[in-house]
Amino acid sequence: MLEVMNNPGFLSSRSTLGSDVSYLFAVVFTLLFLISGVFAKKHKGLKHHRMILVSMSTMFLYFIYYYKIRRLGVSSMADEIVFSGPDWVYQKVFRPALMAHFMFVTFSISLAVYMIANGFKTAVKNKGEMTLKNARLRPSITLWALSLVWLAFLAWWLFFVHQFGWGYRIMFLALGYFIPAVMVALIQKTLPESEKRHRVLGAICIGLFAGLLVTSTLVYCLLYVVEY
Repeated sequence: MLEVMNNPGFLSSRSTLGSDVSYLFAVVFTLLFLISGVFAKKHKGLKHHRMILVSMSTMFLYFIYYYKIRRLGVSSMADEIVFSGPDWVYQKVFRPALMAHFMFVTFSISLAVYMIANGFKTAVKNKGEMTLKNARLRPSITLWALSLVWLAFLAWWLFFVHQFGWGYRIMFLALGYFIPAVMVALIQKTLPESEKRHRVLGAICIGLFAGLLVTSTLVYCLLYVVEY
């Protein structure tokens, strides 16, 4: 499989099949999320609900592929990326763009997963359409328990699967768990009403996924399109 993905790509003369598939996956699931947001804005709740489930399925397939085949994040942390441009472009432009991309990934994916859990609590079916009920929500014990399972998996991955330095371990733990956990705690504190929470977070999600699409495209172009 790895040999196949290292074949020449179809979007750029310098890209590989793996990089092109990775980029297209990112574009597809991001656009699906944005389309689901448009459905929500137009109060088409049932279409929004179904599109979110499709986009989440696409996103999970993307991340399985990204980790098993593409491994761009792991390679960047180990400085193993083959960058054809000047060193100053790599250090001053590409690395910051990649870190911005990782930040958008962290916040958008964390918020999207939380939004889906919140949506199942908040949404009700009324006359064949999905609408939002307004109720005061309490912190979910199940959600926090699952987050601790994720923290345990992340710690195992960082300390036993990959030999990162302590700086990278702390950064991954912050991006992968502690920043999203603080974000969820703030959401629960500042937006206790279910309907308002879902609408406000939905608007933020659209902005985050738009940023994710921009940074994905920028990273791809810097690696495979720009002529240095």
